[in-house]
Amino acid sequence: MAAARAPIWLGWWLAAWPADDFVGLWQTLKERGDRLGGQTGRFFLRFVGKDTPLLSPDVVRALTAQGVVDREPTSRRDLQKVQDAFNAWRAESGRDLCAISRALACSVDG
Repeated sequence: MAAARAPIWLGWWLAAWPADDFVGLWQTLKERGDRLGGQTGRFFLRFVGKDTPLLSPDVVRALTAQGVVDREPTSRRDLQKVQDAFNAWRAESGRDLCAISRALACSVDG
């Protein structure tokens, strides 16, 4: 049996998604994808090469320490705050979202 392959348009669709709206992409994957909500969708995006942050426990701790959110972001309002913070850090640093996410994860004490 041949392995299932994603339609070629999926790559174009992902590539065309605005980099400054990763939260919108997460939501769309959650709504339209099969089991692509939460971290699974984010891991999928990383796997296919789409730049996106991960909200690991350490990243959430760093976001809380920076005053971006008070707790793990689950509401649209809190996710928008995360989006705004990452967009600002990307503009200031020139780094991609993955690198910013990793730097945040490394910035908290074990």
